[in-house]
Amino acid sequence: MRRLLPLLVLIFLQACGAVTAPQPLTKAERARLEASRLDLSLGVGEHHASWSREDLVAALGETRLFRRVARLEAFAEPPDLVAAVQVFGNPDNKLPFVTFLTLGLVPTVAKGHDGVRVTLTAPTTKRALEVVVDQRDLIIIGWVGTAMLGSQEWVRAGSYNGRMFDRIASELAARAEAIETLPIVLR
Repeated sequence: MRRLLPLLVLIFLQACGAVTAPQPLTKAERARLEASRLDLSLGVGEHHASWSREDLVAALGETRLFRRVARLEAFAEPPDLVAAVQVFGNPDNKLPFVTFLTLGLVPTVAKGHDGVRVTLTAPTTKRALEVVVDQRDLIIIGWVGTAMLGSQEWVRAGSYNGRMFDRIASELAARAEAIETLPIVLR
């Protein structure tokens, strides 16, 4: 049991931390999102993220940006666009050594970079567009980080609140004109 204790403490300290949440949309970004409408169906396929694919489908469906949003498997006919989602992250590699030794009392503060890459592909034309939503983060590991999770401004590492889904939708709306052309066959 004594040998397991340090391992359990290290695992627990990984969970005791917070990362800054994405910024909320500005009024201009929200207005652009609400005004954008694409007469295209979107199937969410390949998904490499810590949150469920259904969460993204529901969030994009609520925006009404696309005519229909569903899991790729839900379409009888191929959708106009297929989305592949990949989350990336890169902390500045600080090891929480002091935080580990003090059982989380002394926090480790680090900077990081994370985000989401959404690749939209039109099955009919094979043309694709990559949309990247990235942000610089502040990471706090230790009990202080756990206390920060009570605020909308902080999230657990590897997870996002609704702001990331808003950011994804906003970035897609910003590229609406380019997205509309993906399924059009050029002659």
